[in-house]
Amino acid sequence: MSSKQILTNPSRPKPAPPEYAGQWVAWNKAQSEIVAHGREVAEVRKAAVAAGHSDAILQKVRKLNASFIGQA
Repeated sequence: MSSKQILTNPSRPKPAPPEYAGQWVAWNKAQSEIVAHGREVAEVRKAAVAAGHSDAILQKVRKLNASFIGQA
């Protein structure tokens, strides 16, 4: 899979806005709206469920200027 395919994969959330850097965000199922955000994943999940999004997609947003070291 190419990097372009990874970026355009519809099952992956789109990049979150920079104001959420370093936080967890919960996207609605359509991945069109962030329905909750915060520092702790459990709290974000709880907030998303409370907002009626039990099927929310959780994403950890990298800190700004953070380097990613890994293997593709």
